[in-house]
Amino acid sequence: MHIEGVYVPFATPFHANGDLDLDRLPLIIEHILGAGCHGLVAAGTTGEYYALTHDERLAVFQRAIDINAGRAVMVAGCNAGGTREVVDFAQAAKDMGYDAIMLAAPATSLPRQHELAAHFMTVADECGLPVILYNYPARAGVEIGFDCLDALADHPGIVAIKESSSDFSRFIAMRRRYAGRLDIMCGSDDQAADYFAWGVRSWLAGTGNVLPAHHVAIMNAANAGDVPAARAAFDAILPWVQHMEEGQYNQKVKLGLLMQGIDLGPVRAPILALRPEDEAVTRGFVTEALAAPMAAVPSNA
Repeated sequence: MHIEGVYVPFATPFHANGDLDLDRLPLIIEHILGAGCHGLVAAGTTGEYYALTHDERLAVFQRAIDINAGRAVMVAGCNAGGTREVVDFAQAAKDMGYDAIMLAAPATSLPRQHELAAHFMTVADECGLPVILYNYPARAGVEIGFDCLDALADHPGIVAIKESSSDFSRFIAMRRRYAGRLDIMCGSDDQAADYFAWGVRSWLAGTGNVLPAHHVAIMNAANAGDVPAARAAFDAILPWVQHMEEGQYNQKVKLGLLMQGIDLGPVRAPILALRPEDEAVTRGFVTEALAAPMAAVPSNA
């Protein structure tokens, strides 16, 4: 599986009463694809998968792949607390025609590294789809460490890792240790330009919901070899990216979309809407970011 470009874990629409609203799913998917993004991730963290029922997640999977209609790479977020449930989600995604799945460490159970490796290998073996790992220890409570990755790097079904630890020294070590064995996708949005300077060619970005065209232009410039242009354009939206990373991420995504006429409804409890004072601050950052110039792709690209 060739992984390149911007992949976006799209936000999930809800009605005002909190019910799933699949009728508005085309709004966000067309917004992302219209900007030229290369991949979509259904039921990622930005998609509030943790607050979806089993049947709701499958409904999002199916509706998203129907809307996409073969235009972009489709990745299914199959995270769950137990390996059996993850396998069930992964098999469903395969049956629907997904191209890959994304797996983080199961939350709460705190598996050790050999247990984590066994979990990922079981899912990869049983579902038969390429697996993108997702390292975000701040959310999962467990890091996908080198002991685990050493056991997985040569597994034919485990193809990449979204690195969201924010530990740049870990990324540098991974780059050397797993060169030619695992693709690394930038998942630390506020470090994206640094990842690209070291040759990373893909960005799996929740922030891409709000500014997909900016993300694509930055990624394309970097992949065309103009890292200075990519860095300059990234620097222009960095205050907003850093504001996103400070917390209340999903609320900020939905507000940023609403400011562009894309109303996906509220976030689902247990998280709540931004307080008025926080909303005012976020609106300022979004307004500034939307006005930022986009990177130009070199003419010889």
